[in-house]
Amino acid sequence: MKRHRRRLPLHAALALAVCVLGRPAFADTEFLPEVSVRLQAARYVPSDTDLVYEGWIGAGAGLARFGRTTAYFAADVETILGNERRQFEATQANYHLELGARRALARDRALSAFLHHVSRHEQDRSKPEAVDWNMLGVRFEAPFPAEFKLPGRLAVGMGHTTQQSLIGYRWELTGQVVADAVTRPFGILYAVFGVRMVSAEPEAPFARLGFLDFQAEAGMRFRRNGRIIETFLALDHRNDVLIAEPLTDTRVLLGFRIRVGRRHFAAPEDPRPRDSE
Repeated sequence: MKRHRRRLPLHAALALAVCVLGRPAFADTEFLPEVSVRLQAARYVPSDTDLVYEGWIGAGAGLARFGRTTAYFAADVETILGNERRQFEATQANYHLELGARRALARDRALSAFLHHVSRHEQDRSKPEAVDWNMLGVRFEAPFPAEFKLPGRLAVGMGHTTQQSLIGYRWELTGQVVADAVTRPFGILYAVFGVRMVSAEPEAPFARLGFLDFQAEAGMRFRRNGRIIETFLALDHRNDVLIAEPLTDTRVLLGFRIRVGRRHFAAPEDPRPRDSE
């Protein structure tokens, strides 16, 4: 049974994507034009021995800006905690890395090409086989039409695996809508809805042709001098919750998020907002 699939020379594909998004204007080159950091913690409701808390910590940076094109890199660590052996026990550590180029278009739109890598690890447990994948794709972002009279953005993405181990992922489609429903001087009431559709080759123990993940989130955003704190309540429906065996689960997440700096990109595995104003 084949566990690994390699189709494209990744470095060549990314170099081509940068050229497609725009020719660099070296006279206008700016290095490290933007930097962002993010921290998130949430509790699962209901919870069990494997899934009690979820945490994200990560950072992103625009590496260089050539005219209207920005090359960027982002790294996030997602940690799942349970309480099977102790009060706060890490049961999973999932690493998300993304390298890409983002082209600013007219009317605050943007087009990105990216290579996204995910590596999943069970903590303090045996791991007979690697579980990871690389996704090469494109993403389009745009604000709501003026006719909506509602601040918000939407993003759609499409990608294909260039390498995968164990899970059989092939094509991926993502979508996200972020809306600021009520704006007041002290804060903003916002709503988010994100979906992720994945096609897959059946490989034991994951005998399915594809699946759909989605998340609906509502919360309050407090913004001061470029620093953001969000408190949120989310309904999360996710497949492949466990690493070594199939599990589809739907739970509530109650948590908070701290962000500093703008981040003009979002990982497909995490459809929550990252760069809302």
